[in-house]
Formats: sequence, C-alpha cells, structure tokens
Amino acid sequence: MKVSVINISDLLSSDQEELLRAYIETYSCEIEQDGVRKSLNPDIERFLNNNAIQFARMKIGMTYLVVDEDDGALLAYFSLAHKPLDIPADGLPRKMKDKLKRFSTIDEGSDSYQVSAFLIGQFGKNYAVDNGSRISGRQVMELVMERLRIAQSIIGGIIVYLDCEANAELIQFYEGQKFKLFGERFSGNDGKRYLQYLNIV
Repeated sequence: MKVSVINISDLLSSDQEELLRAYIETYSCEIEQDGVRKSLNPDIERFLNNNAIQFARMKIGMTYLVVDEDDGALLAYFSLAHKPLDIPADGLPRKMKDKLKRFSTIDEGSDSYQVSAFLIGQFGKNYAVDNGSRISGRQVMELVMERLRIAQSIIGGIIVYLDCEANAELIQFYEGQKFKLFGERFSGNDGKRYLQYLNIV
C-alpha cells in the first residue's frame, strides 16, 4: 500500500473546500467491538470536522490527511503546530536535560526549560476504513516525524510534544514511540486529566 500525506491548506487554495468537507466527513473514531460500536475519541473527530479548516486558514496549525493512493480512502490524520513550552526540569533524564540546555532558556524561578516546540495537536486513525486496521499508529507516527523533519530542516528546533488522555493504551503507544512523560494538566473545558509527553526530533 502506498499512501500520500496531504496538507488541507493545499486543497483550500485549489478551491476544493466543498469536496474537502465531504471527504473529511468520512472520518470516524468509532470502533466495532463484539458487534457494538463505541467512540474512542470524539474530540479528534470533532476537531477535524469543526476546526481543522479554520485553523489552517488562520495559520494556527496545519492538518494533514493520510490517504491510500489505491482507492483514495482517508486512513488517518494529524495536525501540527509550533508553540512555546515550559518543561519542568524535575524528573527529566540527564541526557535530555543536556540536550534541552542547548535549545532553551532556563527559568530559575520555576526550575523549568522554556523552549519553542513542535506540537502534535491531533493524531488519529479512521476507523470507518477496515475498522482502523489498514494502517498502524506506528506508521502514522512515522509520517508525522517525516513532516517534522522537513520543518526542522527549514526553521530548526528539536522538541516535539503532545497531550493525551490518561488512558493505558495511549500511554503504552506513546511511550513505545519513545515519548517521555514530563507533566500533566487538567482541562477546565472537559474536566479531563491530560498527560504531557515530549520527544527529540
């Protein structure tokens, strides 16, 4: 299988917004288990349908569609942005601290590193296509890292981070992709606890 990664802003500049909106509506986070469908993460589906196009227009963040070239199926998507980040020094491995020192400002008052970092804002497979089995999360992450290395070659930077729900499967996945836990936050919007992970590009 050969896949393409398409920046939705390229489709917007080609006057294909109506087709794009219809296409992204084929995305679903619902998975079928024992004959019952359940939503894994409605926020990811909601972002793609309600925010991705607006964020691309405003240059807040860019969303990329992962497409099967054989039949045009939408397999997954991810969104990327560039943001400032405070990383508490406490608990970080020494090797990571040494790397951060070269690319950050140290705030002695809060004992944290202040860096400009790449953010993986959204990341998810389309379970409407073969119940999500046609592409793996690891393969999607490889595509994410390819895009980040392109950005890195243009503007520099080494830190990539993300937030994820405190979910055992998500924790296992991201730690398996060499992301390191550095903090957590609570969202006032949905009342959920999110874990914060970082990696070096």
